[in-house]
Amino acid sequence: MASDRMMEYYYSMGQDCLHTGSIDDAVTYFRKAANLGAREAAEEICQIGEKLEKGEGVSKDEVKAENCWKIASSYDISRANLLLGRMYMKGINGGKPNPRKARRSLERASDDGSAEAASLLGKLYDEGMLGRVSPEKAFQYYLLAAERGDTAAMLMTGLFYAQGTSVRKDLAAAEMWIRKGREMGDPDGDATLRVFLAVSCAEYVTGQAGVVDEEKAKAMAKEAEELGDKDVYYRLGDAYTRTGKHQEEAYACYEKAAKNGIIAAYSAMGLCLEAGIGVKSDIAKAVSWYKKAAEEGDAFGMAHYGYALSAGEGCEKDEKEAMAWLIKAAMKGDEGAIRVLREDYQYELQ
Repeated sequence: MASDRMMEYYYSMGQDCLHTGSIDDAVTYFRKAANLGAREAAEEICQIGEKLEKGEGVSKDEVKAENCWKIASSYDISRANLLLGRMYMKGINGGKPNPRKARRSLERASDDGSAEAASLLGKLYDEGMLGRVSPEKAFQYYLLAAERGDTAAMLMTGLFYAQGTSVRKDLAAAEMWIRKGREMGDPDGDATLRVFLAVSCAEYVTGQAGVVDEEKAKAMAKEAEELGDKDVYYRLGDAYTRTGKHQEEAYACYEKAAKNGIIAAYSAMGLCLEAGIGVKSDIAKAVSWYKKAAEEGDAFGMAHYGYALSAGEGCEKDEKEAMAWLIKAAMKGDEGAIRVLREDYQYELQ
């Protein structure tokens, strides 16, 4: 048929113009071929847009790239809608983003099954780029993208389940999605899993997870530490302390945290040893931990080391040194130190 011959002619001419660097002419010929039914010609126009956006073999021109994608979109090339959405989210040529245009293009791409488009829609609603934050819609799109295989959306879906504010809290579902995103190679997988484990392990101790499971909590803390979170055992110890149960476990956690160099754990060790929480009381050891914390700048440690020096408990009495540490603690906002300075030393911070 004549139309088929013309379609082939226009497509061939487009290819020739593309090879000789006549980009505008190539788009014109490909468009004529697309008008006659050559879908591959519309796809060529979309690819030209990508080259123009990146400056690959042609002069970088995001305005022309946008025009190419608009043309390709008119022929129902789904990728063109995704690329338009991406561009509108960041702004053309460094200009202001246009989230409303982005949403329209991304919705079309998402309706065609694009995982990335659904993920970007989640981001639009999650970050309030359309004027207000909509966590429910954000979760809806993140979950859709995750189910389609987008690894970043898998991590975000997991975090939504872990937080449990705009969707029912479900740590099992959260862990499943975060681990899946990580296993599929998302670059933020390790960091996201580490944070999730560090927070959730405490929730399995306090019951905020919906169930108390100490073995799960310990396994999660161990893995979080292996992933680089040296603070996790301090938080787990604090969780045990807040429950008022299993104080031996709290002390063991603080001990591990102290070995990892967590300064707040030094003070926690001192308090446990002073009060006999989860360990036999030993004032001298308690004071040595308070001193270590104080020397590292911890206000609680400074105050309690000051109290010990003032009373001569677990160390030699030294009123002058005691006052110096109490002033340092008070300057960091420790209310106990401020009160003792005022009541016992008639000293007010200026």
